[in-house]
Amino acid sequence: MTLDLTEQKVKTTVVVSASLLSGLAFLRWLLSPKIDRFRTVPGLPYFGVLAQLGSGQHSGEQFDEWARDYGQEGVFEMVLAGSRLVGICSWPLVSKILEMRPSKAIKPGSLLNGAHGMLQGSFFSEGDQWKRERRLLSPAFNVKSIASYAPEVTRMTQTLLQTLQKEALSNAGGQVNFTELLPMYTADVLCATAFGKDLGMLESKKSGMVVDVKKMLGALNTRIFLQIPYWKIPIIGRYLDGGNAAADRIGRRMVKLMNEQAGQGNTVVEKLRQLEGDKLSPEELIGNLTVLFGAGTDTTSVVLSWAMYHLARDQELQRLVAEEVKDLPETVGPSELDAYLHVNALWMETLRVNGPAPFDFLELREEVKLLGKGVPKGTEVMVCYRHVLHNAPEVKAKLGDDLHVFRPARWIGPEGLVKCPPFDSLPFGHGARICLGKILAEYEGKLVIAQVLRHFKLKQWQGPPLREMTSFVVLPGKEVIIGLEPRA
Repeated sequence: MTLDLTEQKVKTTVVVSASLLSGLAFLRWLLSPKIDRFRTVPGLPYFGVLAQLGSGQHSGEQFDEWARDYGQEGVFEMVLAGSRLVGICSWPLVSKILEMRPSKAIKPGSLLNGAHGMLQGSFFSEGDQWKRERRLLSPAFNVKSIASYAPEVTRMTQTLLQTLQKEALSNAGGQVNFTELLPMYTADVLCATAFGKDLGMLESKKSGMVVDVKKMLGALNTRIFLQIPYWKIPIIGRYLDGGNAAADRIGRRMVKLMNEQAGQGNTVVEKLRQLEGDKLSPEELIGNLTVLFGAGTDTTSVVLSWAMYHLARDQELQRLVAEEVKDLPETVGPSELDAYLHVNALWMETLRVNGPAPFDFLELREEVKLLGKGVPKGTEVMVCYRHVLHNAPEVKAKLGDDLHVFRPARWIGPEGLVKCPPFDSLPFGHGARICLGKILAEYEGKLVIAQVLRHFKLKQWQGPPLREMTSFVVLPGKEVIIGLEPRA
């Protein structure tokens, strides 16, 4: 009885607090000054487009649709729970905003508030703190460093191949669940390269850290979407969605690994330990490693799941890639993979069509003019990367007019791989704040594609085309389960 009363008090506190916060947000919206508007997505007073977005699971597709329907001039806007969100979807205007990074356009308050007390690190930092963290972290993720991690990445990839073989032999029709296995692979790679420790998640199927990553990023996505800071409610707030507890468990595991592996191996942690002069504090190091582990586990595995899906749907594409990699060595470094045109083309097209981060959200630190209208300081803007990659004349000039079609061959020209800067790296962001783990992610991704097709044939995809689902990243809407058979 006492427990029931306590739970009821907690629920009542949450409801009352959320109601008060919603009321204050509504009052702020009501009293906000009138400003020049762009073409606006229709919605309800104050709540705006919240009803159309529903649970947010298909918000990525919805944002693309609104950019198409309302963003013909390059800018559109919407109201989301009382807040104005300006969408920018033409390359000249997108590049104008990106040129304001890192100091005049920053991570939005909705993201920083959602991460408060749960996540910290260079992804969430701004100003001098970001500059310092990025300067200290970058050497551990440059081309030379990633090449030095090749033995560990190769070893983890061999474990993945062995696991795929076991799964295919033990399951009817050789079916393998890539959605389940790939995050364990990327998590094992990150632990091996960061700490020199193989956690054996693929072999043991003990994926507690992967589950915690999903809980942590899922909580962050919920916080950003709801924009009602329930997690800041005193005492109980941090326990309501499980995100803080998951981040704490990952952090404790990072500390344990760092202590166990101190002084051992050619790892990210050891490179950071050996820095001369200014160094990250233990708290800063764990915060950054937690963010890198979370982001790196989710994003690379998602892109690889989409790649396997496309290969299973297009058997001719699969034949071309398999023929190209039939003589691939077991051990191959990042730079050596550049010679495999079809592997690179598949990876780049998957990122273009199904990149895990099709949008970026920023907050303006100063007023900017767009289409002759002033966008005030403090406005949150959505940079529509995927809309640009699917529609921009600048991209069509290089890659063809059929940008809504998945066609890896567009990246292969008479002189080799088509160079299309900055669009060929836009799925990783742009400019000073481009993804820190880009080189490692590309090495993992291309290596897995090459080695999986060297060893296995993916059977024809069964079922309807996959839709996407939006969480903190955009991922396949259902599990990617594909039948495998060994190649002769």
